[in-house]
Amino acid sequence: MYTITERRTVNLERLEETTERARREYFPKLEAAPGFVGFYLVADDNSNVFTAINVWDSKAHAEAFDATMGSWLNVLEEYGHHQESANRGETVVELQSGN
Repeated sequence: MYTITERRTVNLERLEETTERARREYFPKLEAAPGFVGFYLVADDNSNVFTAINVWDSKAHAEAFDATMGSWLNVLEEYGHHQESANRGETVVELQSGN
């Protein structure tokens, strides 16, 4: 598996608008992408920094989606959600519930 994480300082005034646009425009493309495993958005309890986690079957699948993801990241910047850090690489450990 291959994982991409990104931390952004979120413009809380535009968060609802951004989420709705993502549901209409970005999430359907992400869900339909070959090799897509999962997406998680984690809000920090103490700040307006959110972490997005994208999981793919492979690096090749993630890279095939890079242009679409890049367009969406530009939208986030336009809405005032500024990148703090990004990381991408092979998933080293995967642990899931045994249930």
